Amino acid sequence: MDKVSRFKQSIAYIEEHLHSELSLELAAQAGYTSLMQLYRDCYTYTGHSVKEYIRKRRLSVALALIRAAELPLAEIAYACGYSSQQALCKYVKSATAMTPLEYQKSDACYYFPAYDSQPVRQVTVTTNTIPKTLHTAFYYPESDGIEHRAIHALSALLPGYTGRIFGRGGQPRSGEFCYKLAVEYDYELIDRFAGSVFLEAAVHPEFTRTFAKITVNNNEAEITSAWNYLYGEWLRVSMFKQAEGGYFEEYICKRGAVNRLVLYLPVVKRPDYNSIRVEYCDERLFLAASRLGEDAEEQAAAAVITYLSLHNPGAIRKNIEFYVSHNGLSYTCGVRLKLAHVLPEDCGLELVQLPAGQYAVLESSCCSDSRVFGELLDSWIRENGWGRGKTPAFTTYKTNGSHDPEKIQMKVWIRLEAVINR
Repeated sequence: MDKVSRFKQSIAYIEEHLHSELSLELAAQAGYTSLMQLYRDCYTYTGHSVKEYIRKRRLSVALALIRAAELPLAEIAYACGYSSQQALCKYVKSATAMTPLEYQKSDACYYFPAYDSQPVRQVTVTTNTIPKTLHTAFYYPESDGIEHRAIHALSALLPGYTGRIFGRGGQPRSGEFCYKLAVEYDYELIDRFAGSVFLEAAVHPEFTRTFAKITVNNNEAEITSAWNYLYGEWLRVSMFKQAEGGYFEEYICKRGAVNRLVLYLPVVKRPDYNSIRVEYCDERLFLAASRLGEDAEEQAAAAVITYLSLHNPGAIRKNIEFYVSHNGLSYTCGVRLKLAHVLPEDCGLELVQLPAGQYAVLESSCCSDSRVFGELLDSWIRENGWGRGKTPAFTTYKTNGSHDPEKIQMKVWIRLEAVINR
């Protein structure tokens, strides 16, 4: 039995015992693993601690009963593993900012699905102390391979160096790209960097933070894939959000050569949750372009913006709504129009008209790959007995006059058909 299968058995035990006092030791035994390994695996595979996973699953089940079942709150509380009705009310208020009665009458939905997916990479969440370091900047006319050039230059400058090495991208200047390196501080090193290819030497104090980390081999494709997974998938469904301070990498050397890297992403616990609701939406019209290939999304978006800049610049407003849908490597991107627009032949654009009706909508302040949220919304639709319409799922991004990603409103939409079993 592989590691993932063992973890799924532990999760199955947890799901079967959500209604009662739950022994984590027995959950670990169900998966033939240790309690400490269960803690680590839960962070890796779900993005949550074991206790946070259990808390959210119990709350998700309890709120579903509050919405759908005509049961006293005390009975729901005990059925979902809460010690009292008051404890249930406390958790409902903390998660939704509503009392159970207010939640029952609202159209918002709290939903946290049971784990049922395959992990892509090993992620650990730990608190680490980064030592006092000396930061420098390395500039080069080309961005490709600049990290390796910087490390090679460092090895030539400090032969035999055995301390820790950290790196991250920096701001370009005068047509040159930048990569920043940091080494463990030693006052004698400052003189070594003076007059070298490394510039802007500065001392940074020791600090301690919580990081989500992935260890990868020293391979450019693997490093890029790991960062994409950490940002685009794991972080978006985890109990964390990115903290201040920025990402960086640590180079692990063996016999004078870099053979592995540890990717560090500073995180803090997320205070909110992704809101799901059922909304009636009027018919809407988008000017869109469809493209196929590795850069399809960027090409489709650029085609629409270029056309509007030339033919209808008034449609590009500060408060603008973008449309994105995808199917494999095919992307359709658009901008919402107030009025229909006659398109020239062979312009490579189309008008996408979304029908009026009821939609399941997941809203988030995060601007990211929406596929993870689409899977979550699909799961909610299935578990709540709705029928899914034939209109493909799509995502809208509303800028609200700001280019700050944290202020961009993202909504994932799936059209619903008749309720099939509610």
